[in-house]
Amino acid sequence: MKINRYEIIALAILMASATSAEAQTPWVEAWKTYAESTGDPNHKKWAELIALPESVKLAQDWADLRGYTASELVLKADLPPDLKPGLKINSDNVANYPWLKDYLPPAIMDQLMSSEWFRWGEIEIVPTNSYYMSRGTLEATKQAVEAGRKFTATPEGNLLTEAGEHALATQGALPFIHPTNGLELNWQFVAHGVSIENLAFKPVTFDVCDSSNKIERQYEGHLWWQKFHGRSDIQPLGDVPNTEGIVEGGGMYFLKPFDVRGLAAVRLRYADADKDDDFRVFIPGLRRTRVLAGSDGQDPMAAGLEITWDEWRGYWLKTNPRAFDYKLAGEGFILAQPETGHVYDPATRDASRCHISKVELELRPVWILEIDDKKGDYQYSKRRIFIDKENYYLQHEEMYDRRGNLWRVWDDVRDFDPRSGQSMWKTVLEWNPISKRLTHLLMDSSWDTVEKEPSATTFDIDQLRDYR
Repeated sequence: MKINRYEIIALAILMASATSAEAQTPWVEAWKTYAESTGDPNHKKWAELIALPESVKLAQDWADLRGYTASELVLKADLPPDLKPGLKINSDNVANYPWLKDYLPPAIMDQLMSSEWFRWGEIEIVPTNSYYMSRGTLEATKQAVEAGRKFTATPEGNLLTEAGEHALATQGALPFIHPTNGLELNWQFVAHGVSIENLAFKPVTFDVCDSSNKIERQYEGHLWWQKFHGRSDIQPLGDVPNTEGIVEGGGMYFLKPFDVRGLAAVRLRYADADKDDDFRVFIPGLRRTRVLAGSDGQDPMAAGLEITWDEWRGYWLKTNPRAFDYKLAGEGFILAQPETGHVYDPATRDASRCHISKVELELRPVWILEIDDKKGDYQYSKRRIFIDKENYYLQHEEMYDRRGNLWRVWDDVRDFDPRSGQSMWKTVLEWNPISKRLTHLLMDSSWDTVEKEPSATTFDIDQLRDYR
């Protein structure tokens, strides 16, 4: 068959475009190569998902605004030659990789070396992904940047627009895509929210493991979250009616076990720094609703759980520079679980369900945010949060007691959809090195209901209490 010169030119352009696209999406090519090497169907499915045109387009548009991707930062870094996809590390060979301590948080290193309590077995390094938020959040943030709009983080704990309005209660742009200090980093993390405008878990399961690595108790319930303002992806767009001055709401209804069935909680977050959350819990055994104060957020969500009400999404403590010091303590790279929950869980539990037999980790660029309690009134003297430079959400979190001892550790996996940039969660691990207790959360993201729930009744405790 004869090919004319115009077809040759067109073919050359097509090949050049393909080569250019591959150069701009190194995480896609790395995952394709990795999936071929492992033959794992989950890896293959994930590689196909991130390679879809809508996934690549959204990732690149965020990279244009941000100025980089995580994989670009990794490729530019001076890393140990061994630190690459396919590397497997366990307690038997960990001594061969002395550099690991520079990239693996000490709390996880301790579990890797553990022979008894909450043991992490084999670690396998996977390629660095690209994570980002939705198209709506991108456009809102892009418009704010192009218009030169400025946000102010006040000493009182408010985040304000140029017009003096509460930013998170009036619009949807992220405030500080290149944070310059700890307070700006904190607000960027807070503004990330839950990375979706409607969230529903049906169900969320809490496995409580004791110090003997046995399931002591299991809770199950339904959980919801909603962003009230600056909505651009899910109806209602703009603002949720009757939520003036309220940033977001969370609701929880316990289904199991029998002795706590019917326990319901609703928490509404006000934008004004001086206005406490509206936090109410219905206690079925007493048939009464209790109004909780901000200090009650330090309580565990239920008996035996390590997760407190202030850790509903990793961190839900109200920003207050008068009580806390927000410090940008550093930056670098850490190994963290990939956000592949939309396809598979990167961690595998053993038969006891209290040990991790195998876990995948990827290298992530992070800022380190330290939040110190200046008054000594809070349960934690310090939070140390590793916040992702690409997605502005935490990759790992450490919480210290009043004596400076590591008390609780949070590590999670997001249910991230690369096509839309929206995220929920797949799993959360929160463990207590002092009492040697673990809470393992497994979330079933209700993607098929996010267009219709939560509704206004979800955040009314008098109606949620009758939920069935």
